[in-house]
Amino acid sequence: MASAPHDVARAEALLARLEGRRDAIRTRVEELTREIELAKGRLAVKDEVETFIEAVHGAASRRSLSAFETLLTALVQEVLPGEKPVALELSTERGLASLDICVRRPDGSLEDVLEDNGGALTNVIGMALRLIAVVKADVARFLALDEADCWIAPERVSSFYTVLEDGSARLGVQCLAVSHHDLSQFSGKFHIARIAGEPVTGVEVVSSDTSAQWDDSQSGLRYIRLVNVQAYADATLPLSPGVNALIGPNNRGKSTFIRALRAVFYGEARDSLVRAGAKSATVEIGVAGRRTLRFTRQPRRSPVNIWSLHEPDGSVVEEQGMRYETGGRNVPDWVADLIRIRKVEDLDVHIAHQKFPVFLLGETPSRRSAVLSIGQEAGYIRDMLAIHRERCRRDNDLVRNGERELITLSETLDGLTELEQLKDKLSAVRQQAKRLATEAVGLERLQSHAAQIATIRRRLATAEARACITEMLPPAERLADLTRAVERARERERIGRQVLQLSRNLTRSQARLDALLQLPQAVPTLENYASAQNILKRLSDLRTASQIARSRMVQVDEGLKSLQAEMARLVEETGGLCPTCGSPVKPETLLDHHTHSLNASERLTA
Repeated sequence: MASAPHDVARAEALLARLEGRRDAIRTRVEELTREIELAKGRLAVKDEVETFIEAVHGAASRRSLSAFETLLTALVQEVLPGEKPVALELSTERGLASLDICVRRPDGSLEDVLEDNGGALTNVIGMALRLIAVVKADVARFLALDEADCWIAPERVSSFYTVLEDGSARLGVQCLAVSHHDLSQFSGKFHIARIAGEPVTGVEVVSSDTSAQWDDSQSGLRYIRLVNVQAYADATLPLSPGVNALIGPNNRGKSTFIRALRAVFYGEARDSLVRAGAKSATVEIGVAGRRTLRFTRQPRRSPVNIWSLHEPDGSVVEEQGMRYETGGRNVPDWVADLIRIRKVEDLDVHIAHQKFPVFLLGETPSRRSAVLSIGQEAGYIRDMLAIHRERCRRDNDLVRNGERELITLSETLDGLTELEQLKDKLSAVRQQAKRLATEAVGLERLQSHAAQIATIRRRLATAEARACITEMLPPAERLADLTRAVERARERERIGRQVLQLSRNLTRSQARLDALLQLPQAVPTLENYASAQNILKRLSDLRTASQIARSRMVQVDEGLKSLQAEMARLVEETGGLCPTCGSPVKPETLLDHHTHSLNASERLTA
């Protein structure tokens, strides 16, 4: 009975877990049904989605190619009137977008720009491609051109720089153009600096101040300062935010500034960069926030190159626990991260080399596409198609496996339909268990009362027996006489024990007397016979006491006989029961209350 509530509680816990499982299965069924419906919906439009993606791909490629063709053709014809229009051909090579740069003949056929045309055309297209690459590659909008006009006819140089100025202004690109042509006619349009002096005696830069054109937070290079760099002891080239030109005769050190930029940003530095007789060469570049990026080349020392960033007061910049000063042969990452002038696809997009003026035309078609970000939409489209097909594959798996799971879950739910009935039955069992618990408490109370009544009945029977025996007892005077008789019997018993002890002592004394009598008559005269007299006196006393004890023993024996007869008569009158406890007794055990008290207890227990 006591375990019934526990069993009910355990059954309720099991039922609660089953209800939780049923609810979780229902939720899963709803989610799975929704997912399967969505998957079937996507599978239903699978072909339409692929068709749409391919159509988007074609439209994007056509728009991109058309825009670049129009731009390049306009630039070419601005500098070289009557030149053939530029044509771009986009294809796929080994899964990569490939771009061919050509010009279109009047008959519609194509010819390669680099192989089939003159240097002037390649100069113009190379310059335009650099501008496009700087913008599309998401890097710093800075471009340095070293003798990019070398193959252009003098009468067309002005057009070349007009296009460069217009393109730079539209795209927000800062340009530095090194040229041996006289560009004085542009002095009012963009900033021009000149090289003066001879390399043997030393050269310097003649330029106006451009600091007023800059805002402190504006990105771009403010100036380039060369200290002990080749022919320059200490020269500074100021730069404006737009187009800058450094002009002068050949072999005067114009390209030194380009080599200095390549050393700082590309790590292309050699010991020949150091001025003859100097221990090190230093390139300083003014950047935003009035800070200075410094590069030092120190031959036969370690580190051979040092890059550092300085505050306006000359101290090295320290931010967020980092000190911006690094030595080694490779350009530190923080230089590329801060200034954002770096190679793109391992090509020097920002800073052109004098010996390799042609940009990108000699590269592979796939690299052209990557640098100009043309045709990358094809890669995106392929990725989209791959993602779409992978999603369709997962949808097929979802539909197939999900429907199997739905069947299993439905069967499980069917097995749990009786939970509500079980819940009602368990509630009824809980109420019944409560009633049974209440009745069990009442039953235990009744059992306790019954046990108390049985105990009272036993005690009542004992009391009644004692009352009956008490009624059979003789009067009080008789009991007093019996008590006195018992006391006398006890006294006689005590005297008897003393008499027995005296008798034993008398026997020993008699033995001693006999031993003394056997002694010889003639004894030596004792000088001190007090001890002997004491012994004789003690013997006389013992003889007298022995006689008294014997007389008393006789009296005790007579009293005992009389008492035993009286006790026998009393036991006979009480029917062989003790008058005090009611237990069976004999005359000899009447006065031994311990013995018949135990007998009475055993009888009551039985």
